[in-house]
Amino acid sequence: MAEQFPRNERAGDPGLTPWTLFERWIDKAKPANSTVDRWRAVFLQLQSDFPNVGAAALLPEQMQHWANALISSDRTAATVANVWVRAARTVFGWAVDERLIWRNPFVGWRVKVPKKIRMRETKAFTDDEMKTILDAALAIKVRSKSDAAKRWCPWLAAYSGARMGELTQLRGVDIIQQDGIHAMKLSPEAGTTKTGRARTVPLHEHLIRQGFLAFVEVNGKGPLFYNQPEHTNASNDPTNPRKPRYVKAREYVAGWVRSLGVSDLELSPNHAWRHAFKAIAFRSGLSEKVLDAIVGHAPATVGRGYGEPTLSDKASELRKFPRYR
Repeated sequence: MAEQFPRNERAGDPGLTPWTLFERWIDKAKPANSTVDRWRAVFLQLQSDFPNVGAAALLPEQMQHWANALISSDRTAATVANVWVRAARTVFGWAVDERLIWRNPFVGWRVKVPKKIRMRETKAFTDDEMKTILDAALAIKVRSKSDAAKRWCPWLAAYSGARMGELTQLRGVDIIQQDGIHAMKLSPEAGTTKTGRARTVPLHEHLIRQGFLAFVEVNGKGPLFYNQPEHTNASNDPTNPRKPRYVKAREYVAGWVRSLGVSDLELSPNHAWRHAFKAIAFRSGLSEKVLDAIVGHAPATVGRGYGEPTLSDKASELRKFPRYR
């Protein structure tokens, strides 16, 4: 008697798997390569664990059980919640909006994340940790791009609060002089920025005194901290993008910092410079609005977004920032 009942139009296409949703989402949303690289494992695992189940047939209680089972000694509940579930929830949510499926099985529940115990009072480096890194950087004799990354990137981060990936992608052409002010242009054109927006950050006078501009002049207009490949062999698979060389340079700097003995796992060996820079800047009396513009943080309110600081404003405030000794 099934013919007497209307067809269930909400059943979804059984040929759509979690992996095919991921492929379509990449094609439509154009996410950053780092996002694709990190989320790829999520959808490979879904494909492996549910090989004969279409994306539309996955149930919320089934996905909650699957997510909880991912937690292990090597994968924390926070990682499952903030990476695995978030990735699946985002892609399936997009598929619902596109009317590819009718239900997102990753909403309506959450992974319980225990409160993390922290032994450090701050995410910034201590004075001793900063001294260890900066002293070691000063001692580097630059004979290669890797040496240059160790020599200059920690100091650039210490005096700008920039993300390490924004620094390792710098090219000679990104070091500019505008209105008599030496600055670095952190631009998505060079690789990527978290906000997707370019910003210009003045160079602290101590960097110039150390010879950073002379280093840039010797290296020309190309990449400062990684070798430009002679042949570009871009991956043809959008779900498995090749890791950019500036990302490898960023990871190399982090590994080097760890090798110096700055090994506290609660501390990010690169990102801690942003916390340290802001903490010192606050103590030194820098304007919060200008400071946010320097480090690339969004204004705290809509009102603060008006009257964006100029490069001259940033340089004037950065003069208050003390030298590291």
